[in-house]
Amino acid sequence: MNSISKTMYRATRAVACAAALLGAASAAHAQEIYVTGGTLGAGLGGALNLGPHFGVHADAEGLGFSHDFTAGDNRYSGHLTLAQGGLYLDVFPFASSAFRFTGGALINGDTLTATAIPNADGNYKIGNDFVPAVGGAPTAKATMPRVMPYFGVGYGHKKPVRGIGVTFDLGVAYGRPHVTYSVPQIYQLFVSQQDINDEEQDLTSKIQKYRWYPVVQLALTYRF
Repeated sequence: MNSISKTMYRATRAVACAAALLGAASAAHAQEIYVTGGTLGAGLGGALNLGPHFGVHADAEGLGFSHDFTAGDNRYSGHLTLAQGGLYLDVFPFASSAFRFTGGALINGDTLTATAIPNADGNYKIGNDFVPAVGGAPTAKATMPRVMPYFGVGYGHKKPVRGIGVTFDLGVAYGRPHVTYSVPQIYQLFVSQQDINDEEQDLTSKIQKYRWYPVVQLALTYRF
């Protein structure tokens, strides 16, 4: 089982355990399941009201897509894999409204892998030097922290009657990416370790701008 599968497995178990424990502790309150999609990916979740002003929900999402980007003078072919779960506390300031503040944590397995693309002259730039693309491509990998704090606002997870409903979440999660850069050994004949370090720093500066991750999620719910 790879790290992405492990993360999704743990997140799904966390959702199931949280729903079971909270359901046993507060069986008198209505419960909810939902399907969700947005910037965290697509997935499943469950929610539970704990009274007129509080509730909890948990979910697990995943998504993968490719995207090219430029760092320094190099073009990279990147693939982003989202694999995460979340555990959240909902606070409803108005007893008669489903508007809420939500705080919690993302259990994270997000990974960006990137492969350098040769320029028009068939070269890679590593640090301050250009080298011919005579071997495998330099690669980079960025991973997010295992746990990221989340805060946002939303609407829903408080429908008082059984049936279908919708929810909306808008917020941010915070985490500083960790970047590693790898160069095939053949290129180390042409460049210094400082050049390699400089290229890694260029990538780090590019990717660490995205430490604030926007969250926009819609969900279709069913309360029973």
